[in-house]
Amino acid sequence: MKLPFPLLAGLAALALCHGPLQAQSSTRSLGTAKDGGKLLSREQLRVCLAQQQELAARKPPLEAERERLERERQQFDAAGRTLEAERATVDQLQAEAADLRRRNDELAQKIVEFNERARNFQASPGSGPTAQRQQQTLERDKAALDKASKDLDAERADLAARAEKQGKAYNEKVAQRNQAASDWNARNAQFTRNVQAFDTSLADWKADCEGRPYREDDEKALQAGK
Repeated sequence: MKLPFPLLAGLAALALCHGPLQAQSSTRSLGTAKDGGKLLSREQLRVCLAQQQELAARKPPLEAERERLERERQQFDAAGRTLEAERATVDQLQAEAADLRRRNDELAQKIVEFNERARNFQASPGSGPTAQRQQQTLERDKAALDKASKDLDAERADLAARAEKQGKAYNEKVAQRNQAASDWNARNAQFTRNVQAFDTSLADWKADCEGRPYREDDEKALQAGK
């Protein structure tokens, strides 16, 4: 699962840094003063200050979301390692099932061979000690085959129960993690779009406002609600 993670760019540039009062003019600047910057009108200053406040308000939620997504990504990694360990158990069950099928096929072949011997004996049972020994051998072989069949049935029932329980639990965890990952990817994509929008707004503010001088009297008037 790909878990991309964007970085917040340029967030540190939001601080309002007043330049020192000029010796021969009562002006300040938004951020670090730039040579040749055009003086902001009062209305332009109003817009720049409002944009700066709006950008500053957008920064903390983005940082919080970035941290939250990173924590969840780390949780996904831990869950993935846990599932890998559980997957080993599921793989072991599959190996047991393959071995059980192999032994079941071998037993089936032995039963076929036994039935053929039994039919041959019944067709020509013979007599005397030899026939008796053959009969006893068939009876012992039949008892052994019956026991082997019952043992395999018991193993099959036990394996089926364990496979249903562990396999179901594993599949549920995988489904839950996949759903959580899908939700994370959707939120991460939205976060990326939000960061891009923030960076665009910040770039616009820098182009239009940063370093521009303004009259101190205009700032005081705006603070007074004028």
